[in-house]
Amino acid sequence: MAVYQPVVGVVQTQMFGRVDGQVTINDVYFQAAGAITVAGVQALTNAVAGWFGAVLAPLLSDDWSTERVIGTDLTTATGYRFESAAVSIGGVSGEANPNNVAAVVSFRTDQRGRSSRGRNFVPGIPGGAVTLNTLDPAFISDLVDAYLLLMGPGTFLAGWEMVVVSRFTGGAARVSGLAIPVTNILMVGNSVRSMRSREIGHGA
Repeated sequence: MAVYQPVVGVVQTQMFGRVDGQVTINDVYFQAAGAITVAGVQALTNAVAGWFGAVLAPLLSDDWSTERVIGTDLTTATGYRFESAAVSIGGVSGEANPNNVAAVVSFRTDQRGRSSRGRNFVPGIPGGAVTLNTLDPAFISDLVDAYLLLMGPGTFLAGWEMVVVSRFTGGAARVSGLAIPVTNILMVGNSVRSMRSREIGHGA
């Protein structure tokens, strides 16, 4: 049996959506300023669900829809878990790009190395936001601005800070995951990327 790797004081929020029958999932992590409580996990999960439906969804195609957000306390294998419904459809009318086409938003920290960065593969990109393989500059700006609302200690929700979770160092698993505060959010280049697991017949 695999040994559980704790990430003390951190909640993983998983944002579930759906496009053309396929599930889409993106994770964002937050570290608590103090002890994690049931009420705290619920408040954070509800806040992320609100952002998911009211801030991110309007930028995406109406072929895509939000479904729910799950918040999980990673401190122990039996940490608190809360699920919040997020029922919205994308706000841009017209056909989305194929399921696997994504805009990759990068989460940066003040530390070096690949394990100190995170990212989200954003689904449901509106057809009009892409010319050949290039994303529209206005779409990039709006998407990055949306994610920037999550960054900073207490900025998105009092008592929480967006972090990247590093689970490995030097190719070996850490005993405990390391939470590193996110200090910048950007997109590297203006090209779309592919997430093959979202193709028809696959999954997230």
